[in-house]
Amino acid sequence: MINVFPFFKKHFAGCLILITSMALGFIIFGNYGIAWDEPEQREVGLKTFNYVFHGDTSLNEFKDRYYGVAVELPLIFLEKTLRLEDPRAIYRMRHSVTHLFFLLCAFIFYLLIWVLFRNKPLAVAGYLMLLLSPRIYAQSFFNTKDIPFMCMFIPCFLASVIAFRDKKILNFIVFGILSGLLINIRIMGIMLPVFVTIMILIDLIKGPLRKKTLVNYGVYIFFMVMVTFLTWPWLWKAPLAHFWEAFTCMSKYKWNGNILVYGNYVRASAIDWMYIPHWFGLTTPLLYLFFGTIGFGFLVTRFLREPGVFLFPTNDRNYLLYLVSFLSPVILVILLHSTLYDGWRQMYFIYPAFLLVAIYGLSALLNSKIFSGDMLRVAIFTLVLLSFTGTASTMVKSHPFEDIYFNSLLSKKDQYLRKTFELDYWGTSYKQALESIAANDRSPVLNIKVANDPGISNVNMLKPEVRKRIRIVSTDSEADYFITNYRWHPMDYDYPKEKKVFQILVQNSEICTAWKLK
Repeated sequence: MINVFPFFKKHFAGCLILITSMALGFIIFGNYGIAWDEPEQREVGLKTFNYVFHGDTSLNEFKDRYYGVAVELPLIFLEKTLRLEDPRAIYRMRHSVTHLFFLLCAFIFYLLIWVLFRNKPLAVAGYLMLLLSPRIYAQSFFNTKDIPFMCMFIPCFLASVIAFRDKKILNFIVFGILSGLLINIRIMGIMLPVFVTIMILIDLIKGPLRKKTLVNYGVYIFFMVMVTFLTWPWLWKAPLAHFWEAFTCMSKYKWNGNILVYGNYVRASAIDWMYIPHWFGLTTPLLYLFFGTIGFGFLVTRFLREPGVFLFPTNDRNYLLYLVSFLSPVILVILLHSTLYDGWRQMYFIYPAFLLVAIYGLSALLNSKIFSGDMLRVAIFTLVLLSFTGTASTMVKSHPFEDIYFNSLLSKKDQYLRKTFELDYWGTSYKQALESIAANDRSPVLNIKVANDPGISNVNMLKPEVRKRIRIVSTDSEADYFITNYRWHPMDYDYPKEKKVFQILVQNSEICTAWKLK
């Protein structure tokens, strides 16, 4: 039996945060509604499950067949294993499991920083930066597209550090397996093996043990390819053709809907190149941005001064990998005019790399001559603690809508955010509105009109006895109530103010409102 006590003792602070965050997640996971994409994501898993176990070939014509199923298929296995049939139970299970995956990867992030820096305060700081990222935290319950992809980069980064440091075949096997799962979750994960290939080529040119390097690389590629193929059933029939089809489709993905940007609607395919930098800068806590900027400055300066230091398998090369992993996708998106919408969620996968650059910046500050005095170091950690406290307080106040977060760079005056950017574009707030109406109106049948699809989906988050009372209608004349999350309608509605029976305010803007029409 493995003795975990020495590990727990060594990493007491990290383990305590993990246990506390898991307990908190277990308490609050039921507060989150069903997000816009969740039913479609679950359908990807169901189609694949039926393809594998029931020979149902409808997957080949399914519009979302290009999505990998490394997350969705295990969720369906759990659903079937636990014999969950009620939709409320199914989505509550999904939310708890995906959040647990996030928490475990956040703990691995702590271990990664410890391995890189051998500094527990830095590791704890990075750990808390990830947990106290409001949008990331909230969406870890219901966003099974972007958050798991982001999370999977973390064990891949750790595996990369260990594999290139120890140069053991077993480590490259593990790294290959994790990289295969990363590509399965989202095909953009192919960027990591591209970076690994570049690192291997440098090692072949600059380093000794060329034969061992080639063997390790071959093992890595073999297991990466095999895991990608074996865990993605749609590839089984025509691996190369289907993989290329998925890559082409996802790299040229277009969505021509409108998005609200600074109070104006713009076609998603015609967004300005500053869309991602603006969203990233406005929705990331300011202190994280500060340390990230410092880390960027230190890394670039040192690279220009000593480029050779970054060419060998050292911690310095790891930091360069993180900088490139953060910057290159942003640059590519800008150059290729890629279609993005709903904030920067499609780019969440760059966030762990950014935080690692930020921790590098914090470490460089603490070790610089300017901050050599103990008082100045205490001042920096006090600033970090105040930042964490402020962010945590904001998250508590806005729970369970932590994803409606903007930092202090954007005004919070009355209704400004609602009329400037899309807020609850996931539609999870419908859950609370439906629950409130059902609790306050005991009518046997409640005719409710909703502004968009999540209003229908979130009926499934109600208890069965409440759900059977809800009847979704399409016109005001039929409806007893109307609920909106203001998606594609940021301005005020014409319904009388005295008819308003429910509202959710986050940072002084309504994200969901209900009116009683009859």
